[in-house]
Amino acid sequence: MVNIYLIRHGKASSGWDYTDPHLDLSGKKQSEEIALKLLQIAKEPFDIFSSPLTRCVETAKPFSKIKNKKIKIENRVIEIPSPIKNLKKRVLWLKRVLPLTWDDLISDEDSRKSKIDYFLWRENILKFFLSLNKDTFIFTHYLVINSIVSHLKKSDKVVFFNPDNTSLTHLSLSDKKLKIISLGDEASTLIN
Repeated sequence: MVNIYLIRHGKASSGWDYTDPHLDLSGKKQSEEIALKLLQIAKEPFDIFSSPLTRCVETAKPFSKIKNKKIKIENRVIEIPSPIKNLKKRVLWLKRVLPLTWDDLISDEDSRKSKIDYFLWRENILKFFLSLNKDTFIFTHYLVINSIVSHLKKSDKVVFFNPDNTSLTHLSLSDKKLKIISLGDEASTLIN
């Protein structure tokens, strides 16, 4: 059995209105705290993967440094692509589509115009997870975690639950089947 640990990035210095923010001071502290928690469960052999976005890489660094392991950058666990370049309009799009189903998101006018294939985005995440062959820690994003959890729960919701910053969701992979062991702690506020 392969253990897959999904860690949502720490608190970012900016919210939806910035594409690649750094961690704020609270996020840096969260990344150090989650590193200590991960030390308790990390057993060799294992890999560390991160989304290429700064807030995920910065969240992974303390754990990577303590374990003296390289962070492998993985584009398939990057945040959901936005059909809108204007950041203020992007915020409105996110607020509009997050409460929807995946079919509704794809049918959304801005989504349709962009020709982004959100089913392919989700499928690539799933394919990556199914390709893992050793315990893996993945530092990623709110909607990546939600996409895999909603898939495994057979839900059509875009947002299945509200993982907090540096929450830890545990999956297992056995015989090419993914299973949820535990969901991460939930936040009382929406994503930032």
